[in-house]
Amino acid sequence: MPRDGFRAVGVIERPRGLKGEVKALPLTDFPERFEAGARVFIAGEPRQVERSNWQKDRVYLFINGISDRGAAETLRGELIEVPEEERPRTDEPFWYLDEIEGLRVLADDGQELGTIREVLQTGANDVYIVDRGERRDLLVPALRDVIVNVDTAAGTMAVDLPDGLLPDDEPVD
Repeated sequence: MPRDGFRAVGVIERPRGLKGEVKALPLTDFPERFEAGARVFIAGEPRQVERSNWQKDRVYLFINGISDRGAAETLRGELIEVPEEERPRTDEPFWYLDEIEGLRVLADDGQELGTIREVLQTGANDVYIVDRGERRDLLVPALRDVIVNVDTAAGTMAVDLPDGLLPDDEPVD
């Protein structure tokens, strides 16, 4: 988990080579986070990306102050973080996954349906898994016709579910 006031944009998987390069798994849709000159925090320390190289879905980084394999090894498993206030925003309705997870889901009639436990990224559109306690989970597609309103300050998401999407409310076996 990232520290309070920070968001994880990547995680260091392992060192690569002898000169301090590290292999990282990006956790962001903004690859510019890893460009040369980018400021990040690793193990709570401010760092600067000296250079980066992408290969498939991983980024290889040289980070200031990390100049050999031993120093790179100490970063194994560490999160790459940025201050929360530096998260990019757009004019389009847009929420980060960690802002969606944990929201209470309300039907258009005000009935509370449950809490978003997980977001599935399916490729076509995200699907929100709504934990309903003793009832079966509810799968809500992240579509404009279904999601009526998201209020992260209030911790709620209002939905207009298509007919047949709400399962019977029998207890889960």
